[in-house]
Amino acid sequence: MKSVVYLLTLCTIPISAFNPGVTIKKNYQAVRPQLSEECLAHRSAVIAGVSIKMASHTKGLGAFAKYPIKFGTYVGEYSGEAMTLDEVLARFWGKREKDAADKMWSKSRHYRGQSESGDYLLEVTDGTFVDAEDGDVSTWTRFMNHASEETGACNVRPFMQTEIGGATHKYPRFFAMRDIRAGEELCWDYGEFYTEKSFD
Repeated sequence: MKSVVYLLTLCTIPISAFNPGVTIKKNYQAVRPQLSEECLAHRSAVIAGVSIKMASHTKGLGAFAKYPIKFGTYVGEYSGEAMTLDEVLARFWGKREKDAADKMWSKSRHYRGQSESGDYLLEVTDGTFVDAEDGDVSTWTRFMNHASEETGACNVRPFMQTEIGGATHKYPRFFAMRDIRAGEELCWDYGEFYTEKSFD
């Protein structure tokens, strides 16, 4: 008997890692230092059958299917560090002064060679956030790049609910929107607040 996954509730997840009115010129290496091959983000890619490699000079690293993926297949979950709006305001947006916990968090990131740009931050349906920037606590889905849903390059989509009457998941789960060829880059539409940046 085949199990059927209903892709019922589309999750329109805004990328909330932006600070309106503030322009910061970023260097690609400063924003995304090289992660250890031993970090969870890289190890989870091996398990998932995904290759992490350079996508382009403007995008940096990307996630590529090692094997064909059929339409409707679950490909992964956007997981990472859960944060409240209050933590995001201090740690990424500079809208409140960092307290002792925020400073300890920042020291931990720097000690382990993890950046804190806020570029991997998503607001989920309950008003909290998931930050996948820390490669030690996030999965391979952090490497998926943006592609507009209006283009053929967009081949996966996030959902917060994946079965009729089912529970809402804590983090977005990605499913293939069409058949995906081996070697094809896995991309999803980051949403209306995303603006593409060049790191050249």
